[in-house]
Amino acid sequence: MTGRWGIWALAVLGLVAGCADRERSTLADGRLTATPGGMDFQKVALYDARETEISLRNVGRAPVDVNEVWVEGPEGAYRAEFTSDVPHSLVPGSAASLKVRFAPTKEGGQPAMLVVRSDTRIEPLLRIPLTGSGVDAWARVSPRSLDFGRIEADSSKTLALSLENPTELAVEVTPRLVGADKDEFVAKSVVVEPGAKVELPIQFNPVKVGRKQVALALTPCRGCADVPVLVAAESLEQAVVAEPPVLDFAAVPVDREAFRESRIRNISTEPMTVNQLTLDGLDLSYSQANTGFPLVLQPGEVRGFQVRYSPGHMGPAEDMARYHVVSKRHPTTDVKLKGFGGAAELCVSPVTHDFGMQPLGSKTRVMVNVKNCGSSNAGALTLESLTWQPDPSGPAQFNHTPLAMPHTLQPGQEINIPVFYEPTRTGSASGVLVMTTNAYSAATVQMDFRGTALAHAPCELAITPMALDFGTVPPGRGAVLGVKLENKGRDLCPVKNIQLRDSDGGVFRMPGGDLFGVIIYPGDWFSFQVAVQMPVTGGTFAGTLQVEQMEPANPVVLVPLIANAQATCLIPSPWYVDWGVARRDCPPEPREVNYLNACTMPVSVSNVWIGPGTTDGEFSVSGVPTPLPFTLQPGEAFTVDLDYTAQVYGMNLSPLFVSSDDLAAPLLVPLIGESSKRTDKTDHFTQQDVSKVDVLFVVDNTASMVEEHPRLVSAIPSFVDAALAKQVDLHVAVTTTGITSVSNACPGGAQGGEAGRFFPADNARPRILTQNTPNLTTLLQQNVQVGQCAQVEQGFEAMRRALSPPLVNNADDPRTSLPRDGNLGFLRDAAALVVVFVGDEDDHSPDAVDTYVAWAQQLKGQNQPQRATFYAIAPTATACGTAGGTGTRYAEATARTGGEVMNVCAANYGPLLSAVANKAFSAQDRFPLSDSPEPGSVTVTVNGAPVTTGWRYDAPTNSVVFTNVPAPGAKVSISYRRSCDAG
Repeated sequence: MTGRWGIWALAVLGLVAGCADRERSTLADGRLTATPGGMDFQKVALYDARETEISLRNVGRAPVDVNEVWVEGPEGAYRAEFTSDVPHSLVPGSAASLKVRFAPTKEGGQPAMLVVRSDTRIEPLLRIPLTGSGVDAWARVSPRSLDFGRIEADSSKTLALSLENPTELAVEVTPRLVGADKDEFVAKSVVVEPGAKVELPIQFNPVKVGRKQVALALTPCRGCADVPVLVAAESLEQAVVAEPPVLDFAAVPVDREAFRESRIRNISTEPMTVNQLTLDGLDLSYSQANTGFPLVLQPGEVRGFQVRYSPGHMGPAEDMARYHVVSKRHPTTDVKLKGFGGAAELCVSPVTHDFGMQPLGSKTRVMVNVKNCGSSNAGALTLESLTWQPDPSGPAQFNHTPLAMPHTLQPGQEINIPVFYEPTRTGSASGVLVMTTNAYSAATVQMDFRGTALAHAPCELAITPMALDFGTVPPGRGAVLGVKLENKGRDLCPVKNIQLRDSDGGVFRMPGGDLFGVIIYPGDWFSFQVAVQMPVTGGTFAGTLQVEQMEPANPVVLVPLIANAQATCLIPSPWYVDWGVARRDCPPEPREVNYLNACTMPVSVSNVWIGPGTTDGEFSVSGVPTPLPFTLQPGEAFTVDLDYTAQVYGMNLSPLFVSSDDLAAPLLVPLIGESSKRTDKTDHFTQQDVSKVDVLFVVDNTASMVEEHPRLVSAIPSFVDAALAKQVDLHVAVTTTGITSVSNACPGGAQGGEAGRFFPADNARPRILTQNTPNLTTLLQQNVQVGQCAQVEQGFEAMRRALSPPLVNNADDPRTSLPRDGNLGFLRDAAALVVVFVGDEDDHSPDAVDTYVAWAQQLKGQNQPQRATFYAIAPTATACGTAGGTGTRYAEATARTGGEVMNVCAANYGPLLSAVANKAFSAQDRFPLSDSPEPGSVTVTVNGAPVTTGWRYDAPTNSVVFTNVPAPGAKVSISYRRSCDAG
């Protein structure tokens, strides 16, 4: 502070004091003087203050005690106080200091009087005049808000506040920052001179990214209240960004070119300078020739630049484009460049199709093939949408099978899209199907379809049967029957959308799939299959099949479907009978079905008949035991004969029903045959992997086997050694040819009547042996010693019972008293089946050889010969004294399954069993045909390729025998003209 001191007051006080001394010269007294004797604080801003010190000195001859000081004047404007807290007793010549402060609270002159009280007698109150003037002085601030906008972190921006002082005194303006982000701002105090205007800079130096929490308070003068200034600011990670950050050219054919636009955007509120655009040069397939750099990108501005990709090589290509920006934090804005040399190519056929003239109410189809015909490394083709353009003439007449989008096709992959013409009005119609893809040169493909609908007479359709009854099918099993549609009218009959309306949760199905549409000419017919697959839980089931016809009065015909799933005592063998393809002039051979009572209680059979099928009368049944009803005791069986006339062309299906007292509905065995004018036939086979094999020995246990049993025992080591040498995953078991118990002379606990139970049935030794069984050879030698007490050799029947319920799926046969005499655990779904029959006489089982062969093929799968193969050591044409006749049935069965018969008269069975093992555990070389071929008509393909050498046709066994054996998994097809002798 500045001020002028009042010296004149000091002189006056001195004169007065001198006169007093003369008058009181005889008395000792203290005397106070003030220096200065008065004070002018001059002009001071309101709320500001100015201070000064006044010295009190005792110039007398006696001590003086200063008792009190105060100011008389405007309230609150002045304040006085001693500068120290010690007692204020002044000896002659000593002094004390007073601090006097002037802080005006209003404008104008403000005189006052400083009063000092002491104990002097002459002048106890010392008065010192004070004066000063208050001035209203403070800076005016504008604006009251600052918006720094959005700037990149690690950059800086400064905004200024305008300060104006219209008063006659200088003022000091003090800024104060508050908030979580105050450290990112800088502001300093400034003095504004009288009448001056200055700027107060506020600097924003962001470090962290985000919106800032900060406020600014300005004090416009000392002691003034704060003036708030709103502050808005945001810090960005990067000011110039690429859109998109990755420029994907996708697939482009080699030596073609594609351009993509790379864009940069200034997302800040400050202009940004971009000096240049460069490529790293990682792949020379990319280039750019953009000009106009350097450039200034204004706030919010977007600019685009072209980048070229011309693949110079196949496969992926990557590079980096960099925009060089004047920025401390991000000196470049990077754009990744991606591409693939070799593009997916779209091939569509047909792109136009004329359905021609079709009956009203029909549904015809064309398959549109869509293929990714690009090179193997050209990348995927994506079908993005498939839609029909609206038909301006009315309701759409064309449609397609829905396809989930997007759909991806790898190079070489294709898909067939069914497109249908389903006219609902007469006359011509057209439709446009539009496909969008990611193909390089075929992003949009338009397919055009045309058709003309003609009116015809309403359908006269006959459906047989009108209801499809599956009777009883055991839980877990399936069956198939058929429905026949016949046009009884004199005009075309279009039918369509033949499908299951109700499958009862998937129990019913159509093996050949839904039939979209068929046009049946007058007098024509066709049949199709409907299948049932029973749940393991059993129960009754009902469904509905629908057939749409061009008959306005009855456009939809519903065919009820019913089925019963229930465990059965009767076990049919086979479960279905299929005659295959037959000719009218060559009626097929009769077939048989055997029914075994597998329960522990008698079963009463009340009827056996052919139920309603596609064409009644094509199948017939005979040989039914009489009179009806009859009773089957546990373990008893009966066989019926079946004939198929094959006089009605096409596929014929009918149910063979057996009613018994244990079932709510008759037991079903489907009968299937196809009558054809065709004479050509093809048998298809799949060569199997024989690393896992189940082997069943069926050994004759009649009294005549005295010489043969020791030879078999001696040969077992040769068989086991061959199996172990080939490292086969082996299951091996033994049963006998005996069905009926005879006497205790036979070992094993079954009295010679194992009836399919593995030997020994009393579990005196392990009955199911594997390659890991200790002493495998010894145990198998013991198990083939089955005794000689039975009377009738029924090897085929014993095999069937051994591998059928209830033995094959139970650890204990519920029909016998012996414990644990079931065959559970032997037969494996994934293993091939080999059955070795050993006997000195032919088989005398009740059913035909075909019946047992068909049963075995059904057990292991059709057209897979290695899966069920029969071998036999039995009598051959070379007879001996110990053998009875010739084993013709064994010879026929082995020939039909691709196996072989070896002479039981041989002195040493070791080579025989070694040969059996080598054949059984090796890929199949013999493929039996289902019909007899005309001479010279046989042709062979392996995996689709014709094979003219390395095989021969063997007429005695009706088989094709390979010298160059197809590898496991190979697809073998054998075609020929059927001879009428096949019947």
